[in-house]
Amino acid sequence: MRVKHGELDVWIVTRHDDVRAALRKPKLFQSQVTDNRELAFITAMDNPDHARLRQVVASAFTPKVVASVEGQVRETASKLLDDMIGAGGGEVVSSLARPLTLTTISNLVGLPVHDFHQVNHWCEQTFVYFARLARNAPGSENDEKDAREFFQYVNGHLRRLHKEGSSSVGGSLARAWLDDGTISEKEATELCAFVFIAGFETSTRLIASSFLELQHNPLLLEKLRVDPDAPRRFVEELVRMRGPTHRSVRRTTEDAEIGGYLAPRHTLVRLMIASANRDHLVWLDGDTFNIDRDATDHFGFGYGIHGCLGAPLARLEMRTLSRLFGQKLKQVTFDPDRDLVFLKGNSMINGPETLRIDIKPLNESALCPVHQ
Repeated sequence: MRVKHGELDVWIVTRHDDVRAALRKPKLFQSQVTDNRELAFITAMDNPDHARLRQVVASAFTPKVVASVEGQVRETASKLLDDMIGAGGGEVVSSLARPLTLTTISNLVGLPVHDFHQVNHWCEQTFVYFARLARNAPGSENDEKDAREFFQYVNGHLRRLHKEGSSSVGGSLARAWLDDGTISEKEATELCAFVFIAGFETSTRLIASSFLELQHNPLLLEKLRVDPDAPRRFVEELVRMRGPTHRSVRRTTEDAEIGGYLAPRHTLVRLMIASANRDHLVWLDGDTFNIDRDATDHFGFGYGIHGCLGAPLARLEMRTLSRLFGQKLKQVTFDPDRDLVFLKGNSMINGPETLRIDIKPLNESALCPVHQ
């Protein structure tokens, strides 16, 4: 669909094959859609700078590094879930999803979170600032000020991690800056901030969305209990069905064919990831959650050169929680009209902002005496 947006035409692309065709051609469909590239956030960059910076992050964010936090993820997730079970339920984002993902990325990157609310505020405002610069989003009054404060915080810890010889992701980025000179101070700081924010924001929404499916389909808990492969399939179908990244924006570098039509040079193209992931030509009953389907061809973690570097971490966190759901939960319920508020005003991310649930544990003795 072609729509008028200010003085520009914007093409909205919704079908799986058309979205994939665009994602496969980064030279034709570029990621930098404005003339302003203020921040070194690789999702809005093109080659050669994208390839150079992505390689630095990839060399730091290795499978071995991700695997090193598996025990910590399991321990933290189990404790947070047990606390919610003991209380008979609670608000998922603030009590489980955000603390788990923020703690995990903090340990992985090497950035301590002494003031949870301050760091969370900085990250939210930095993302708003990035969206304003890179995606022409509205922004907020203090987004640049808060982003600069966060970058100063990150820069100080990069220097500390370098001095300590840390093996964390932040330590690797600091060495690429201070020892190898492959990236600048600005790039190291902003890349580290990007990895930190991307490492918990989308995963937070994905975890919260998992509880939507647990209520809609109570039989999922039984499958997660008895089928060893069910947690893996649950995660992939969840990312397909309720992936937090619901669109990706591109700009054509020359005339480009999309679905049989010709989009002129410098056309803005919105690739609707959420729509493509439910295309009925690819998945039968695409609007239905089906844990038994093969969902591996989804775009929930990106595709091509912009595939998500943090996908292994997101899968690890969600698989770990899925196993715990099967082991500990009998039923999850909530009133969608009263207890569920979706994220609003964000340019690319979707999912619950708040979700208050009631829990029936598999083992009733897990409840505290008051709730019993």
